[in-house]
Amino acid sequence: MKLVLAALFVACSHRAPIASCDDDLGGTYVAASGERWSVTDDRATLEAYPLFPDAPRTGDVLAAPRAIDLRRSSGVTMAGTARRRYTLRDKACDARAITSITRCADDTLELVTSDPPPPSSFADCRGGTPPHVQVERWRRE
Repeated sequence: MKLVLAALFVACSHRAPIASCDDDLGGTYVAASGERWSVTDDRATLEAYPLFPDAPRTGDVLAAPRAIDLRRSSGVTMAGTARRRYTLRDKACDARAITSITRCADDTLELVTSDPPPPSSFADCRGGTPPHVQVERWRRE
């Protein structure tokens, strides 16, 4: 009886594999770098948060962890932004970079993303070096 219950638990607790971007994409993902991300999916939007230290420090500038927000729309692609808040003493600026999911298959999400750069001026939160755009593949655990 215990074996049957254990088998039933394992079968019921495993999600259906991701076959398309219309599927429930919520869960924990691992990037090729080994970094883990938590993704929530409410069907209209997705949110992704790092499960690793994601706050680089450059001199006096502090950075908050990234947050990624995406909107579902018709078609395969989901578009949105990666956000990061930078602070320098009593000044704070929110930086954004365009992010999208371009493919969902085989329990993997393919993202085109970048790390939002710090502003070049904290006085008006303007500018910043254009971000390096990269393709990342996250595999659901």
